[in-house]
Amino acid sequence: MSTRRRYLNFTTPVGVNLAAVGQSGFASFLIHETGYRPAIEGWNHEGVDSPFWRFYHNPSPGCFIRHGGREIPLTPDHVVLIPANTVFDCCGPVSAAHFWIHFTVSRHSRTELQEPLIIEMDEVLRPLLTDAVGLHQGEASDLRDQRLYHVVAALLHVAFSRVEAELSHRLPEPLMALLSAIHSAPQGDFSNALLARRVGMGVEKFIRWFREHTGQTPAAYVTGARVRLAREALALTDKSIDQIASSFGFPNRHYFSRVFARQVGCGPAEFRARQRVRKGL
Repeated sequence: MSTRRRYLNFTTPVGVNLAAVGQSGFASFLIHETGYRPAIEGWNHEGVDSPFWRFYHNPSPGCFIRHGGREIPLTPDHVVLIPANTVFDCCGPVSAAHFWIHFTVSRHSRTELQEPLIIEMDEVLRPLLTDAVGLHQGEASDLRDQRLYHVVAALLHVAFSRVEAELSHRLPEPLMALLSAIHSAPQGDFSNALLARRVGMGVEKFIRWFREHTGQTPAAYVTGARVRLAREALALTDKSIDQIASSFGFPNRHYFSRVFARQVGCGPAEFRARQRVRKGL
């Protein structure tokens, strides 16, 4: 008679344990949209400032993005990653083929990138891009979209593996749990005293510990997280501003508008209007 054995170890002494890296940020992507146009016209949009990341690749040259006075060409030999909340201009002086992905990365990273990242094309990225473009040009179906999702996710993982910068910071498990709680229920009570009790620390010690690992006070982090989530909701949903304020822990629309304007540079109504007018891909 055979004996059923339970093997519960997730790691071995000889492998590389990647669980901590995966939990510390940039491990997964929420993909909002992908698209391809073989000859895009009029691709000129100033001050694009959406709250999600972009992946750009042009199979033919001629277009570029402008950021901080710098022009970054979109060429067949590179892909460009544009971090969330990075203001830039789309510049399309010529008709050109254009492939894009709009996505959100894990929100637990300490690093807030504000500069576009240029990734050199290689023998892994190129066939994935070819597959993605081919799927876009095929007949629309649920199966096509399922395949496209996996190819696009693979593209993002490969592109991020080529970035020569530390994009995330490993965080203690209790802190990861707190950050997850903040992002999953941003309308909750996240006072210093409550958060400190959840990790079994005194308030002063907790604030020092939190700042050491995130670079921010707990209050600043909570407010920043709420505003980032509100930006996404303004850009990607039709919820009213009052609904968004309530959903993300702001007591009323007026207070939400003041905090939002202080962090973003304009009020939520103006920000939403910009997203609808500036349809940069």
